[in-house]
Amino acid sequence: MSIGSGNRGTWGKGTAVFLAVLLGILFLRDLPSRLTVLAARQPLFFFLSKEEERGLAGNGILRQASGIGTLSSFIEEQDAIQTRAEADPAYRAWRSEAGSGVLLSAQAEGAGAGNGPAGEQAQETAGAGQTEGGTPSDGGTSPEGGLPAGEEAGGTGAPADPGQPAMAASEVRGTVYTQEQLADFEFVKKNFFYVHKSTTVYPEQLDASVLLGKDMTLPESGEPQILLFHTHGSEAFSDSEKGNPDMTVVGLGNYLAKLLSEQYGIQVIHNTEVFPYSDSYSLALDMVEQTLAEHPSIQVTIDLHRDSGGHEVVDVNGKPTAPIMLFNGMCQTPDGPLEDVENPYLLDNLAFNFQMKLKGEAYYPGLMLRTFLKAYRYNQHVLPRATLIEVGTENNTFEEARNAMEPLADILYKVLRGK
Repeated sequence: MSIGSGNRGTWGKGTAVFLAVLLGILFLRDLPSRLTVLAARQPLFFFLSKEEERGLAGNGILRQASGIGTLSSFIEEQDAIQTRAEADPAYRAWRSEAGSGVLLSAQAEGAGAGNGPAGEQAQETAGAGQTEGGTPSDGGTSPEGGLPAGEEAGGTGAPADPGQPAMAASEVRGTVYTQEQLADFEFVKKNFFYVHKSTTVYPEQLDASVLLGKDMTLPESGEPQILLFHTHGSEAFSDSEKGNPDMTVVGLGNYLAKLLSEQYGIQVIHNTEVFPYSDSYSLALDMVEQTLAEHPSIQVTIDLHRDSGGHEVVDVNGKPTAPIMLFNGMCQTPDGPLEDVENPYLLDNLAFNFQMKLKGEAYYPGLMLRTFLKAYRYNQHVLPRATLIEVGTENNTFEEARNAMEPLADILYKVLRGK
């Protein structure tokens, strides 16, 4: 009896030690996670000395984290800022489905170029001037259409010789949409916009009669009217020379500014500063606000970017040209407006891009992709005519992207001067 009891006692102690060791291993294995979770629940100031608090406040970090009580939520907010600054993976996949190296003709009258890659929504048909059923729409130039025809004598002309002015389209060769088409919210949404899952859009925001009724024209002036800049000024192209800003989006901006000022008489201030990527939108906003205060004649801001995705080119005046995509921040998620992210000029921004998109469809079919809509505002709250423009991708050559500046300058001229 005593021997059996001793064995049972020894076995029980051994089991207890084994279980204790096992639990200890499990606890230690998860200790970093446990400590991280514990730390994340502490208020942000728990990790900072008074001197550090003052230093960080001077750098604006605590100001950015205002209203955020814990380290984890602060990190989440910073991650969200970074995510907003980067190309969306789902959108990159959507763009990559367009295929590689396809030359899309922009010369076929009324037919368009079919530049729409299939994606989360129905295949894009705006460039091809089709209805949802796939039937070609009326490509005529009736004043009843959504865009005045504005025809002049002549055509798009031959490719511009080096040193000569870029040829501007003077004849409608694409699609002018009817009032009936543009009165259909679903038609407009499907054919002209890509609505990212982070946001939503309401019929009253895409009311074509309202968007086309907004006067986006500007009178001729010898004063600067456009501020051109690059929130991501280091964005380059497939053949860009490393460290050469003239082969990045800054180089595109130099050419666009030259075209607008010398060929179209619209004066431009081109800011070529390259902002640190992690805080690029905040720093760009500071620059924009300062420039607008110094030059009150400026009525347009253009944030010129390069997108990410596949390799697409369009033939414009005989030149291989990277496609253009306009971009609007909607300041809203599917759950409603974003708090403290307001834009009093939201409809004006949409109108400016919508009018440019329709001009592109009419004069340069196939050039312009659907306008991208996302949740935030991307510094578009500064002016009614504020836009963000993506030109090509990292797989386009610099020349293909540079060629896009010629039709872009012409489209801007046609909208701003009411041509």
